[in-house]
Amino acid sequence: MRIFKAGLLSLLLIGFASPSAFAQDAPKNLRIGTSLTQMPWGFYDDNQKPTGVDVAMCGAIAKKLGSTPEFISLDFKGLIPALQADRFDMVCAAMYITPEREQAIKMVPYIQASQTVMTKKTSSIQGLDGLCGHSVSVLQGSGSLKVLQDTSAKCEAAGKPAVGIQAFDTQPVAIRALENDSVEGFIATDSLISYYMTKNDSLKKVATGISPTPLGIGFQTNNPALAKLVADALAAMKADGSYDAVLKQWGIESAALK
Repeated sequence: MRIFKAGLLSLLLIGFASPSAFAQDAPKNLRIGTSLTQMPWGFYDDNQKPTGVDVAMCGAIAKKLGSTPEFISLDFKGLIPALQADRFDMVCAAMYITPEREQAIKMVPYIQASQTVMTKKTSSIQGLDGLCGHSVSVLQGSGSLKVLQDTSAKCEAAGKPAVGIQAFDTQPVAIRALENDSVEGFIATDSLISYYMTKNDSLKKVATGISPTPLGIGFQTNNPALAKLVADALAAMKADGSYDAVLKQWGIESAALK
């Protein structure tokens, strides 16, 4: 019985690891690349301070590691090249895990996400297949862009008009294109669109649950030690409830990795 209790205690100590358990290996200052133009993932609050799901989650990871987080914001498409150039230690920016990205960087899954198409309420577009022949805005370099490209190819294979894809460097500009009637639709993660629709009641979802895929935190391929530390910190956060607390704070509990 004593052996069992000792083993159980060891497991609990691992599951609820304190910052000191990681501090000897983690960098004192953790440079985190992100894109602070993606509500609710990362953006500036009214006081021009970084906030959002990624800021909260990766800030909590840094705390678990005993590190001080430093968020460095770039356009989404420039994050991986900047990581490879050692401008920061990791990327935390609602980045889909794809085979192409895994060839360039190491990725640790931290959230599950799917994509949604949004239009004006007056639109007659229905479903993903309904985008054939219509213009849709999207974030440049995102997983949503790949969904649009695949959808457009299917449209053409079926003898229908291609999707008119307009890719922008930031989410706000891509959304504004829909609001200004420059495009007829917009595609992004469901969490982002659900958050945005609370601020604009003239919009609706016409396709949801598209390509459910884990989002990943990115690391340089030559830094597997930091990737493991972050994976261990995430496991500890799931065990102590702080992981679920971040998702609940932003109303995306359903995005938890199982």
